[in-house]
Amino acid sequence: VYEHHEEITNSAKQEAKPPKSPYWFNKEEWWPCWIGFIGFFIIGLLVHGGYRAPELQKWQDNPFKAFSDDSCYGLPVLYLCLLLLVWLALGSVQFVDWKLFPIGFTTIFFCSLLSKVVARQIQIRSASFGDSIWAIFFGMIISNVVYTKSIPKSLKVSQQTEIYIATSLVLLFIDISELAPLASKAFLVSWIDTPILFLLFSLFGWKVLKFELTVSIILSGTALVCGSSAAMALASAMSLHKEHSEIPIAISSLLTIPAIIALPRIAKGLNMSSYEAGSWFGGCVDSTGAVIASANAFGGAETISSSAVVKMAQNALIAPLSVIVTLFVVRYPKHFHLENEKTKLKATKVKVPTTLDNINLLWSRFPKFVIGFVVSAIFYNTVVPLDERQLCKNFAFVVSEWFSTCSFVSIGMSLRLRTLVHKLSHLTKLIFFYILVQTVDIIITGGFAKAAFSL
Repeated sequence: VYEHHEEITNSAKQEAKPPKSPYWFNKEEWWPCWIGFIGFFIIGLLVHGGYRAPELQKWQDNPFKAFSDDSCYGLPVLYLCLLLLVWLALGSVQFVDWKLFPIGFTTIFFCSLLSKVVARQIQIRSASFGDSIWAIFFGMIISNVVYTKSIPKSLKVSQQTEIYIATSLVLLFIDISELAPLASKAFLVSWIDTPILFLLFSLFGWKVLKFELTVSIILSGTALVCGSSAAMALASAMSLHKEHSEIPIAISSLLTIPAIIALPRIAKGLNMSSYEAGSWFGGCVDSTGAVIASANAFGGAETISSSAVVKMAQNALIAPLSVIVTLFVVRYPKHFHLENEKTKLKATKVKVPTTLDNINLLWSRFPKFVIGFVVSAIFYNTVVPLDERQLCKNFAFVVSEWFSTCSFVSIGMSLRLRTLVHKLSHLTKLIFFYILVQTVDIIITGGFAKAAFSL
């Protein structure tokens, strides 16, 4: 699977590349921040004006009833905003074939919309088949059924998985007022076992299962931290092409479904309190949407609030983990099959780089959208009026989920069944490792959640 992705990466490198912008703020790595900040400003204006985020409704027999709420009139506006913002980013950096983006993105957005409509069907929703699974499915139909050889350029340029996921993270606001009352317990559940397990399983996958260290780190982070956001952040920290994070994200999306279904039932069987169950879900279920789905299945406002708080605390863990991984990459590049400036200088018999050189290299590898995530949280907690804060957060979460769903369509389009079948043994090994990590995480996090609310 990863050999196939390497082929894609190599072929992409051979294509004509646009000239790089001399301005730091106009580089591709920074644009998720700017899109998120512009989105933040627009969302604030809409909330202040009394507008609601487009919300699809549950339906039984008629899928058009998903659009029965008046807020759905805002879907065309949402489509245009997402299209224009990402198109602006691609045009600014002169991305290859950027002028074709609106054509391809229209397909991406339609598949995202279709995924959300299907996921709102009552029986499908009760079975916990969320829109991420359907988005990957529809994306795979495009790349395996509609276009069996190669997808057109307009769709290729719309496969902006990294921008979609990074922007979705920037728009996940952390509310300090919600985090503060449960902060100590939330950090106990999410900041102690998670980093330790991340280190242990990264080493286990590398040394015992003989994965490449990069693969082991991304899979461990995806399973233990927060799914797609962690996968993309860690891949960026190791300067890897986006294809290296797509298989772990797809595995995560598929294997999160059993957890959403089973964990609420297990929590009830163990007579967990609402706070214990919510903290458990928040600490071991991958994405924020899946966490809320598990909490709703268990029931109770306390369950939902505690699960959201723990997940917020765990999302914040992305920043320090990215820094640590980046430092490790800079210090030990050989383990990652990467070449840093020190290696290049030694090869040419030039003096070893200074500390400042290594700091600059560290900065160049650090995923910039993590900074956007932190800055947006600061703005949210200081600029947004208190009476509009919850509405703003809910609106931003809806927009964040749309970006996330677009990323899953993009991931599905990159998955070729013939390649996956050809590499089935390796894929099976990846799935086994993910299940192992997730199972251990569920058990240990459950113990921490129980202990945290027993103190």
